[in-house]
Amino acid sequence: MQLDELKNTWDNPNNPAEQKQHLTTKMIEQMTQKKYNSKIKKIAYPEIIGVIICLISVLFIGINFYKLDTTFLQGAGIVSVLLLATLSILSLLSLRQLTIPEDVNRPYAATLKIFATQKLQFFKLQKINAVLSYLLLVSILILMSKYFDDRDITGIKYFWIYSFSFGYLFLLFYSKWVAKYYKKTVKQSEELLQDLQQFYK
Repeated sequence: MQLDELKNTWDNPNNPAEQKQHLTTKMIEQMTQKKYNSKIKKIAYPEIIGVIICLISVLFIGINFYKLDTTFLQGAGIVSVLLLATLSILSLLSLRQLTIPEDVNRPYAATLKIFATQKLQFFKLQKINAVLSYLLLVSILILMSKYFDDRDITGIKYFWIYSFSFGYLFLLFYSKWVAKYYKKTVKQSEELLQDLQQFYK
């Protein structure tokens, strides 16, 4: 049952009091919270999968660190691990920004204000993530040349030209698509909270 339908049921004078009793504030809040959580999961699941991939990558680099036989490659390995760990932490922190603690005594205007602040923090962390992803691309490409080709090809100019061209183009379009998708989902989540506030007016 949609929020507008619930509101119409409540406002309709033809409905008996018994039916209105079922339409409690708790039911409306639970319904909105459920919808809100379903929206946030569209962001949470990809971020959690990304964190898992980052942690697996850290483990892989750690296990195969002995293959990095030059100072340059070892430096790239350490940088990659640090970036992967940082990206994981930032992803979890950004998801935390979208979690609104329940407080029955807090008015919904205050809830919307909290959400607006947390939304800004979420997108700020996402921007930092995007910048670090470009740095990670550099170090990962260097490591891939060693791990999967078993030779250091970083001195070959074509490696830098083609790998970075394709890598950066992919990352550019992918990051823009993700940002657009996240903005749409966050906006829909905010609209749910706004609808709930409208109900109590």
